[in-house]
Amino acid sequence: MYFIQTKFFNRISNFAADSSIVRLVLITSLMSVISCSTNSTSTNSSVSSQDNNSSARPVEWGYSGENSPATWGQLSPLYSACSEGVSQSPIDIELRSVSLGKDLNRKYNHSSLTVAHHEHVEDILDNGHTIQVTYDEGSWITQGDKKFELKQFHFHTPSEHTFNNKYLPMEMHLVHQSLDGKYAVLSVLFEEGKHNKNFESLIQNLPSTPGESKHLEHVKINVDDLLPDSSAEVHYKGSFTTPPCTEGIEWLVMSERITISKRQIAAFAERLNANNRPIQPLNGRVVATEVIAR
Repeated sequence: MYFIQTKFFNRISNFAADSSIVRLVLITSLMSVISCSTNSTSTNSSVSSQDNNSSARPVEWGYSGENSPATWGQLSPLYSACSEGVSQSPIDIELRSVSLGKDLNRKYNHSSLTVAHHEHVEDILDNGHTIQVTYDEGSWITQGDKKFELKQFHFHTPSEHTFNNKYLPMEMHLVHQSLDGKYAVLSVLFEEGKHNKNFESLIQNLPSTPGESKHLEHVKINVDDLLPDSSAEVHYKGSFTTPPCTEGIEWLVMSERITISKRQIAAFAERLNANNRPIQPLNGRVVATEVIAR
């Protein structure tokens, strides 16, 4: 660009043009160059911004077809852990192979019932097609000196974890978060049996369509009533069972099952369909048995 401007100046001089005209031409030329540069930078910034916004958009995923669990890791770079991670969940738990762990504590209070049927849960973590119950503050579990507050619980049909390669009709995940942003998930598996009255208030108020939510101040629920009497559970380090499949999650899978009736299981299953991720390799992880003190 400098060479072009100099040559142009020489040609103007040869024709004995007024020096003020030469200066005007040079200034105009330089302004044009600066303008082009500015526009180019602006355009590049705009494209870059659009690219960033595009990559930030949630990528659609599911449990069947082109967006099934087998493809999650290829749907987005953000989901790469789903295929490349080495500590993924869920897992099969072989009871004869677990080791002894440490004791935990839990304290759950009553909560008003806030329930939503979301295609994708976005406020705590993205759980795919699920029914989520948001819980009032003040309920928690502790692991060592670390406290995790209960944020919500949700359901999967059939179960995601298995014991000795056996699936059960349903699984409930109680999602807890610590002050530093770490997660601990308490998992309970269900088997078909007698009617369970503790789930009736929840079943009677299940949203009928995706996207619908309910907040029922007069309906109280205590998650302790939804848990097994036994406090034995299995602990291991895993991941979210849905994209982005983030690892470093503390999993506490209760050994004792909850019994609910066939009708009650169907009430969840007909809304959720099949929303369980297949079993993931253990890859040498330690699975420990622990006791949760109330």
